[in-house]
Amino acid sequence: MEDKNFETWSEAEKHIAEKLMLQSESFANAVIEQAKASAKRWFVAWLITLAALVGTNAAWLYVWQSYEYVSQDGSGINSINTGNQEDIDYGADSAVEKER
Repeated sequence: MEDKNFETWSEAEKHIAEKLMLQSESFANAVIEQAKASAKRWFVAWLITLAALVGTNAAWLYVWQSYEYVSQDGSGINSINTGNQEDIDYGADSAVEKER
């Protein structure tokens, strides 16, 4: 810090005021730069969240559309979730089995 001898109090006050203004401007610039960096980080986080939302929704729609709820065997018999479920057998009718 430089020591200056001022002739009047007004010169000293002016000098101190100029120093304070420079310090407050540099502080304001630092705050603005920090806010810019913070805004960039939040924007990147928002983009990642948006991409995750779109990706999971696309995956969910793909799985939902690819599942075959009703299937049909070669003889024209419709069945839902082919196979055994609990005590119900969704197999072919006995008349169709006799034809084979």
